[in-house]
Amino acid sequence: AAAVACIIGLTVLLMAATVWGFEVWSASGDLIRKGRNNWSVLSKTAFAVIAVVSCVIFFKRLQISQGGHAVAELLGGSPIEHAGESVDEQRLLNIVEEMAIAAGLPVPPVYVLNETTINAFAAGFSESDAVIGVTRGALERLSRDQLQGVVAHEFSHILHGDMRINLNLITILAGILFISQSGKFVLYAMPRSRNRNQGALPVMALSVGLIIIGSIGTFFGTIIKAAVSRQREFLADASAVQYTRNPEGISGALKVIAGSKAGTSLGSPRAEECSHMFFGDAIYLRMFDIFSTHPALDKRIRRIQPGWDGKYLTGKPLKESPKSETTKTYQRKIDNLTESINSTGALDPVMVAVAGILMQSLPAPINESTQDAGSAYALMLALRLDVDAKVHQRQIAFIANLPPLQNKVIRLAQLIKDIPDSEILPLIEMSIPALKRLSLQQYKQLKQHLTQFIMADLESDYREWLHFRLLSHYLDQHFIPERKRRFRRSYHAFGPIKRECNNVLSLLANESHSGTEAIDLAYTAGMKILKLTGMQRVSASELSLTNVNQALEKLEYMVPL
Repeated sequence: AAAVACIIGLTVLLMAATVWGFEVWSASGDLIRKGRNNWSVLSKTAFAVIAVVSCVIFFKRLQISQGGHAVAELLGGSPIEHAGESVDEQRLLNIVEEMAIAAGLPVPPVYVLNETTINAFAAGFSESDAVIGVTRGALERLSRDQLQGVVAHEFSHILHGDMRINLNLITILAGILFISQSGKFVLYAMPRSRNRNQGALPVMALSVGLIIIGSIGTFFGTIIKAAVSRQREFLADASAVQYTRNPEGISGALKVIAGSKAGTSLGSPRAEECSHMFFGDAIYLRMFDIFSTHPALDKRIRRIQPGWDGKYLTGKPLKESPKSETTKTYQRKIDNLTESINSTGALDPVMVAVAGILMQSLPAPINESTQDAGSAYALMLALRLDVDAKVHQRQIAFIANLPPLQNKVIRLAQLIKDIPDSEILPLIEMSIPALKRLSLQQYKQLKQHLTQFIMADLESDYREWLHFRLLSHYLDQHFIPERKRRFRRSYHAFGPIKRECNNVLSLLANESHSGTEAIDLAYTAGMKILKLTGMQRVSASELSLTNVNQALEKLEYMVPL
């Protein structure tokens, strides 16, 4: 942060001096002026430059404040809104859903960039507003395993908090980039006639000066951006192998990039300012590695496969059906479960395999309902229908004035009645992208209906509370701007918030096990992992949902592990 501030300050001073010199030249042709007016012009110019740069930074922050989807749209991405639009898009949706379910995250919306090159990105301030973007070239040229490796790489950025750093870099460096862009705009806007009048020469000189100074600032800014990005790319590559337990996946994607002529560069005019967010170099300027936001492809491959023979892959459009390829991939993962269990990390490769099997086991209408806004609305209510006939009738009566919705809820309730409780949470998480496509009024109505369904039996249990809280946590920030919190994560260890950790672990142990001995064992195991001592489990009768809500609010301020 200090280095970036110094670069901005130096750039501002250089630009102020240039504009001052231009003003002197255009006024009298004398570059040496005496008196107070000389310093007055310089100080006013510096203040004006600071104001302009600050406004640009503020505007850029405002532009991307809506989260990942704003960045994806700036880059020209189109959301995949419905299942089955193409085999490649459905394959991508399946992979993202598998990874999200395995990580215990809401399924992020998926965007496709209409670029023939192979690249991808993750953007957002937190997991609740994150999106995944993939180029059309990656969809068509990579196999399923390779594409899964790329998506796992992007999920690493989500889980490790890299997205927020990337967006902060975009806003801070936007002001520096604006200086050179302003010079280019003025220079290109000037008439191309050979008979330029003499008065245009000072303007041309000012434009060139702005380009040079902006380029100097951009030069140092790019070095900082590259230094921040490169090590995180190595970490994300290693995490992708860890998550999938398949080094051939991500290394294969890198080999295809290097072996094909597709490359990773983008044609978007926003590519330069977002270059550090991508899977590979989004712009091509690389005379020296110091400028590159990503390590060289060969270095990345050798980090993953030290014994690599140096051969690349050309990449081909996928010909197999997603179903047959998916079954083969899952079977290989199941055969290697023993090895996978030994892995560590926030995203367990065993859970990736289990998530894939779960998605295959879901009835097709249920899977499709998670990808359509109206059907996802009905699914949320169907999940809360009570088995008691009287309560069931009372719940259905709440939506009697909406016959289409009522019919959907009843139909979906019949399909999910045999689904085990362990699959309910993944269904909710899979529905998040579709629910984000509701209008604000529809979302408020959904929360009202869901509250009515939950309280129809005049009580609320842990599962109902969790359902409502998940939707509020992930969707309130999307629909209600004032709920979007941009807080500083201030807890770097469990010590200061051990009481909150104790409450959450007590709830998990109480609800997931039966019998005092089993509950205590689960609680003790959790406390041991967090290395917390001197606390006792809070019994179910003593632990209120209010206490848990307060604990979760405070835990949001903890940095990603």
